[in-house]
Amino acid sequence: MIQGIKETISISNLKFDPENPRVPIELLGVTDETKILEYMIKSGNVTELMCSMAELGYTDAEPLLVVKDKQGEKYTVVEGNRRLAALKLLNNPALAKLRSETIVSIVESALIIPTEIPCIVYPTRDDILDYLGYRHITGVKEWGALEKATYLNMLYEKHKKEGLERENIYRKLAKMIGSRMDYVRKLHMSYNLYVLANSNAFYGLKDTDDFAFSWITAALGYVEIQNYIGLGESEYTVENINQEKYEKLFKWLFNRKIVSESRRIRDLAEVIGSEKAIEKLEDGYSLDEALLYSSHPEDVFTQLLLDSRDKLRKAMSQIEPLKEMPEDADALLSDILKLANSIKGALQANFVGNELQGLLANCDVNELIKILKMKKSED
Repeated sequence: MIQGIKETISISNLKFDPENPRVPIELLGVTDETKILEYMIKSGNVTELMCSMAELGYTDAEPLLVVKDKQGEKYTVVEGNRRLAALKLLNNPALAKLRSETIVSIVESALIIPTEIPCIVYPTRDDILDYLGYRHITGVKEWGALEKATYLNMLYEKHKKEGLERENIYRKLAKMIGSRMDYVRKLHMSYNLYVLANSNAFYGLKDTDDFAFSWITAALGYVEIQNYIGLGESEYTVENINQEKYEKLFKWLFNRKIVSESRRIRDLAEVIGSEKAIEKLEDGYSLDEALLYSSHPEDVFTQLLLDSRDKLRKAMSQIEPLKEMPEDADALLSDILKLANSIKGALQANFVGNELQGLLANCDVNELIKILKMKKSED
């Protein structure tokens, strides 16, 4: 690994990294400082960093990692963009378009405003990438899933330009970050699927702030989902997936009315693995309803009954605080009783003999036990 040279550099000569893996994909390539600062203020702990630096100054233990720009006059900060944001705002609070009052207040009460800071200058950006992999993927300042994937994609593209084949790149990256090759491949595929969704405006997903990138990676852990979008039937590349089916998958996966929590991705995979179940989901059925048509309907049916029972018990616990009879409560309870009897009758008709049906209907438990014991001994 190439070692950099430590220098003290003026804040005015430092620029944000347009390839920073920690910014949203729509900000990649953006050089407008105000837009980057707006994102940093909105999403990070920039004001907290400002307070710390204004009180204690900038520590030599945290040098920024930089490379010279093409003109050779300024430096691009490859590692330390949030710290750079705090420093730039301390030196020029007018740059803030958000939380401007708070930022001006911090500057006015600052004991120290650093104007130059320690940096380590590397010959090229690629010379820093290996260090970032250790520090942020397996090291002490671990990135989130999307940040890891963005960084891995940078490394992938670097080695692709060098002429390495796909599998050899994944093998090299796995060694570099101390992980398994299949994890690296899946994470890189997740990133490519994320980019595809982003290029299609996330298929109409309204609340992109609630977007959980790690759910894509989790979904790819199920062979049913891989097969559905075409990854199990072709080379493991985003170019070969069925884009129409991927759009459906994306909309199901990030519709909280369908997949309410990450644990339910397993249920979605089970539905996708069944032709009958997936037809129901496409027709607008809920995930629980669609699961009834999957390969394990008995478990789902029992769970639905248990859920219904638990909700009725919760309703019962709320009777005492009531000040008046809720409107339509009597009619709703009558419907529930009718529905429960209908379900019981349907089960009896489908699965229980005539003799047992009568006993179930009359709730003659002791006689029912005797008959069941006799039938068992006969078998």
